[in-house]
Amino acid sequence: MESLTESAPLVGRSAVIKDIVRCLRDDGKSGALIVGNPGTGKTAVSKAVIRELRPHTAVIRLAATPALAAVPFGALSPYLGQLPAHDLDSFSAVVTAVTDNIKSQPSRPLFVIDDAQCLDRGTTQLVAQAVATGAASVLATCRPGLLIPEEFLALWDDGILAKFDLEPLTRAEVHQLCEQVLRADVSPWASAMFADASAGNPYMLLSLIEHARKTGALGLRHGIWFLLSRPGLSDIPGADLIGHELRSMSPEERTAAAIVALAGPLPLGQLLGFGGPKAVDALERAGIISVSRGADRTVRPASPLIGEIIRRWIPAGRSAGLRASFVSLPSGTFVPPDAFLNRVRWALDCGAAVPAEQLLKAACTANAALDAPVALRAAEAISDVAMIPEARLQMAYARYLLGDREQSAKFLQLAEPLANQGSRYLAALLSGRLRNGQPASHSGAAGGPSWLDPTPVAVAAGMAGSQLKGGQTDREGRLNQLVAAAGERLEIKLPAESLLAELLCAQGRVAEGVGLAREAWHEAQGWGMALPLVYEDQLVRYSLSLNWAGEWEALAAALNEYEAHHTSRLLLSGGILHLMRGLARVRQGRMPEGIAELVHSVEELTIADPWELLPLAHAVAAYAESVVGHVREAEEHAVAFRLFRYRGQGAVPLLADAYSTAAGGAPEGAGDVAKRLTGLAAEAKRQGLRGIETDIRRLAVRRGDTEAADGLALSSLAVEGREAGMLHDYALAVLHADDAELVHLSDKALRAGYVLLALEAAQQAERCLAETTDKRKLLAVQRKIQNRMTAAGMAAHIDLVRPEQDAELTARETEILDLVSGGATNAEIASRLCVSQRTVEGHLYRVFAKLGVSRRVDLIDTGGDSHRP
Repeated sequence: MESLTESAPLVGRSAVIKDIVRCLRDDGKSGALIVGNPGTGKTAVSKAVIRELRPHTAVIRLAATPALAAVPFGALSPYLGQLPAHDLDSFSAVVTAVTDNIKSQPSRPLFVIDDAQCLDRGTTQLVAQAVATGAASVLATCRPGLLIPEEFLALWDDGILAKFDLEPLTRAEVHQLCEQVLRADVSPWASAMFADASAGNPYMLLSLIEHARKTGALGLRHGIWFLLSRPGLSDIPGADLIGHELRSMSPEERTAAAIVALAGPLPLGQLLGFGGPKAVDALERAGIISVSRGADRTVRPASPLIGEIIRRWIPAGRSAGLRASFVSLPSGTFVPPDAFLNRVRWALDCGAAVPAEQLLKAACTANAALDAPVALRAAEAISDVAMIPEARLQMAYARYLLGDREQSAKFLQLAEPLANQGSRYLAALLSGRLRNGQPASHSGAAGGPSWLDPTPVAVAAGMAGSQLKGGQTDREGRLNQLVAAAGERLEIKLPAESLLAELLCAQGRVAEGVGLAREAWHEAQGWGMALPLVYEDQLVRYSLSLNWAGEWEALAAALNEYEAHHTSRLLLSGGILHLMRGLARVRQGRMPEGIAELVHSVEELTIADPWELLPLAHAVAAYAESVVGHVREAEEHAVAFRLFRYRGQGAVPLLADAYSTAAGGAPEGAGDVAKRLTGLAAEAKRQGLRGIETDIRRLAVRRGDTEAADGLALSSLAVEGREAGMLHDYALAVLHADDAELVHLSDKALRAGYVLLALEAAQQAERCLAETTDKRKLLAVQRKIQNRMTAAGMAAHIDLVRPEQDAELTARETEILDLVSGGATNAEIASRLCVSQRTVEGHLYRVFAKLGVSRRVDLIDTGGDSHRP
């Protein structure tokens, strides 16, 4: 671990290093004090500063250790070799010897002291005196708080020393450090979980990275490091650091640390029954625990990593004795869920009897927190015959979270009969998930993802005490009935509201849908985590509603808030955030950014996908890759999409199929792409999903199917919103090949913030002008396209609006292709044809699209003979 620490970059510390160097060189200070908890990188910062100061600074190193602290002037012993033995205890003799050493240096020397809190008193006084008189300067590292030597604090108060506190690394700095250590891109969710587990402590972070990589919890997939499973926290190499700290503490301090790790978080008052205020202060100064500053004064381990290390460090007998003492004391009225789970784990570790009710509650709590291993352990420990069905239900959920669908289905079947209504509701939801989203090769698979399946909704209606009217097939009506019948049953009402909101947006009733979605999402903040997987269901539906409404800022805020507050869930749910962000980028026309998000989404969902979203991620990724000319990648995603049975009723399966088809991924036997998209749009219309129909017909128009513009003009009339009105005018302009109106709409859309529509309209205008003799007019449109592409973050060669299949090259495009094939550069072609380089680039990206290539070298290989006019 030492070599890893030494070689790791000083991420997040460069500004501190510069400030310290400036302080010692230019600011008239006589020293710097670097303060931080163990593992924060104090020594590494000190060494970096010395490298910057050398070779112009004479360094006098003083060794400060607990053993030497008891020896008068022990740290100075290497410089006192000429003193007689009887003078070694004489302060004046030592001062004289050190002064002579200082004067012999070619320049004012720098005392360098690591762990100054271990410096003996005599040495501390002598160094402080030398610094105060200007005879020497000092660079010292030290633990925080009361451990800082009083003499150094006095120098700081007098402005002679500068003090630099090393704060924990931020999440961004942790991510940067991960990528530098692993020398490749790292999933932001992996680095976020590392930051949370280590609390930004560099040493513990590096130890965790090394351990996760060696154990296979961290894996490299397509050049990106992902967390493949939860890394073990208790047996990392850095555990020795914590063990050393604990061994150096008093029995009272070790007891308090153990109680916090085993039973925490807990109120400070409860902890004081095991360790007095001095013990608590010592643990906080050592970076072992943290105490909140609020009125509740809650104590918890300084990081989850430290907590798990201490749990592992405590012998079993000692742990059982501590538990007996702990449970004999009165507990608070409220025990937080994480503390409750810790205490149940503690009891199971000790072999203590735990009431079946508590075990079942622990299993439910752990599943709701997406912590399947703890849920499985608690459920398996239930032996009460009456609770076996409930325990098996929780085991089924835990197995589902672990990706073992077969065992999940087995335990769900064994869970019958369930007497509790709430449990039957949970069972119905899990049953719906197990029936859907399977690969096409899986026998018996059916439909789309469960959060779009109406079956759980019908079951939930029965749970709410309402029977849906016989013969009613209208999904909106069913959802409205369910919302009305649910009453105060929020676990039923709010999912139904969010389903209804999603449906309204898909129908084109955007204002009503988004309003209902926002209301359901805000209400879900308080209850959503009471049931497994349901909170993320709400997030998906809310995100889809905002995507269809084009409320990008609200969508970003919701996803960012989830990311910031639910780090522990990202191992399973991280793919959702990437997918929704990627979909938003694609709908905005920001294809390169969308691809970056979707690539992460596909990998994350391949690792863990309890919400069955991988098919949608593949479909959108296929489309985005096809737009930027990545033919091979687009086909890979389209093939992966077709492997899943994702053909249930609802908005998302239709839209996913449309994206995959528009990428050139129509399934065999489905006819050409245009006919397939027309069929999907007709199905969306049949289901009353006019918003989805509009999206599909817009995809068809982008592909060059101008006949689809007629249907787009009609469907967009049924959709609310300003963009829909512009889409109607856009469709009519495409039908009539009205280049002037398309240019006007492009400018209007850009002013309104609809960058994708602005680009589409400009490219359609260029198509209308393909054979024009008015070159100035064509050049003006091409310039607009370049500007729109820049606004959308696209490379100049992307042709978002595609020409007809097998379109031939124009005479000018053929001429440019011949010149490129001969090796001419864009500048040489522009000079020869007396046009601008931008015009050449515009012709080239149209040639790319017509020939189905994405690189200049492909033009040389292709030659384009079959496409000449």
